[in-house]
Amino acid sequence: MLGAAWKIDETEFSVFAPDAKQVFVKVYKQNVRTPLLKEEMTKVQDGVWSAVIRGNLDGKFYLYEIDSRETVDPYALGTNANAEKGVILDLRRTDPPGWGNDSFTPRPPIVWEVHVRDFSSDPYLAQPDAGKYRAFRRGVRTPNGYSALVDHIAELGVSYIHLLPVMDFAIPDENNGNEYNWGYDPVMYFSPEGSYSSDPNDAVVRIRELKELIMTLHSAGLGVILDVVYNHTYSVTDNALEKCAPGYYYRHDGNGRLCDGSGCGNETASEKKMFRRLMIDSVVYWAKEYHVDGFRFDLMGLHDVETMNEIRQALDEAFPDGHGKNILMYGEPWYYRPPYGIEGADVKHVKELSERIAIFNGFARDGIRGRHYGGLKRGFVEGSFSSLEKAMSGILGGTKGIDADKDSIEVLSPCQQILYCACHDDYTLFDHISAVTKDGFDVERAQRMAAFMLFSGLGIPFIQAGEEFLRTKHMDGNSYRSPDSINMLDWKRREEFAGTVEYYRGLIAIRRNNHVFDDLSVVPEKVCRRFSSRRGTAVYSVGNNIYCINNTHRPLALYLSEAVQVLADIHRADPAGLYMAEGKIMVEAHGVLLLHSPKSWCVMSLHK
Repeated sequence: MLGAAWKIDETEFSVFAPDAKQVFVKVYKQNVRTPLLKEEMTKVQDGVWSAVIRGNLDGKFYLYEIDSRETVDPYALGTNANAEKGVILDLRRTDPPGWGNDSFTPRPPIVWEVHVRDFSSDPYLAQPDAGKYRAFRRGVRTPNGYSALVDHIAELGVSYIHLLPVMDFAIPDENNGNEYNWGYDPVMYFSPEGSYSSDPNDAVVRIRELKELIMTLHSAGLGVILDVVYNHTYSVTDNALEKCAPGYYYRHDGNGRLCDGSGCGNETASEKKMFRRLMIDSVVYWAKEYHVDGFRFDLMGLHDVETMNEIRQALDEAFPDGHGKNILMYGEPWYYRPPYGIEGADVKHVKELSERIAIFNGFARDGIRGRHYGGLKRGFVEGSFSSLEKAMSGILGGTKGIDADKDSIEVLSPCQQILYCACHDDYTLFDHISAVTKDGFDVERAQRMAAFMLFSGLGIPFIQAGEEFLRTKHMDGNSYRSPDSINMLDWKRREEFAGTVEYYRGLIAIRRNNHVFDDLSVVPEKVCRRFSSRRGTAVYSVGNNIYCINNTHRPLALYLSEAVQVLADIHRADPAGLYMAEGKIMVEAHGVLLLHSPKSWCVMSLHK
């Protein structure tokens, strides 16, 4: 790997600067302006320059000087505030006590997405280190005694926590700023963000505190997924990649202008040998050094298919015990503009990706709760019955799609799709339902129906943090720079909507008890059956569980051939069962039923 490879008696520096005429590495004592030493580097091969400096340089700062241009090392493992300089590190000093015994046993994935700052910023919890890595702690309760923070997530029953970007990003100023930012403005790909640490100028502290966060989540039985942003950088001219290799790392059109498939002013060139290498090196490094359990790729549709498959292979081979094959990979299969000159890892080419690289199924999302982009529209749970087929195409495995709709998504197997109703960069589910319905509409009931559909689906369920207690961002559908008052998790709502929290918990537990979901590489036709239905209703089985949805204004009658156990309705969900039923059973208007039977074909007929 490039960068600064520390040993106790020497450090080897390597940087890719293919067009450079002369390169120096400069070493500093802390963050002072005058270097302790300046060593000329030698061009070795394929545009890589190298130098070895004797002595123990642990904790020293460094920069490269490339043809009189100063730059931080793109491979720096640690930085001071705002990535002004890289830091040479003995990484053993960054390990918290017990790190050597840290582990996570992979489980069937159910994902809960959260921003580090949103998680704990609510003054209601009165947390020390609010908005920081260190606030990911156990044993916290709300003032009225409900579990909060890590214990809340663990008790909910999800298996993975998806963290919005924690690789070093541009805004805020880590020394003086407190601006809110999602983190999709990347600067460094090997160093953690400093604004979430207690001391952004101490590279050891910011690394150790992120490791402590991960170890805490692992101790609660929760895997950790990182949101990674390789498709663009915050700027071009000021970025270390451009300073090291001008014009190399970014795509340009036929007129030499920067391409902008990201909508952020530039797009990186994953097909280039050394950027592909950077992506692979970065992902493998985070998996090994930080014990990360998965990666979500922002605008994955801008990366070429070959690169994504090579990352998958690199992870598979990264651990001698085969652990890398358990590391999740998924990403967004879209872009602002099509990637210039390459075959992108997008919705059109999903079948060329490894089966173990999943994509977000926005088609099924729109079917369940309606569209956002291009104008707000209703989905099935809000009364648009024509949207049901979109929803069902994803719920039943996503392998067939809908031929009549050009936007339909078709995957290789259910393990290749993320099923979701909301995520960070859109309206919350509660806000979307509220926005497209009239006053008096039962939003909480509709959201429960959406959850019922989501957790029945053959795919990887994904929910936004706080969705289980009807999270609102007060109708802000793009809150990437909005204040904490908009973005923070409101833990009072965890108390107010405790019933819906329990409903989500019950649905998740029922799903975890259904072993059909343990292996999502299954052929859907072998485990699913869709029964005849009428407008506004759906009845289908997944394994021995039968899901009944009635979104009409009238009760729906089901006639059963045998006794079944009712596991859930619109009010409660319990894996131990609510009651036994046989013969005629009614699904209330705007209601659901989840039945368990030794035979998945027990439903004989249905009538209104």
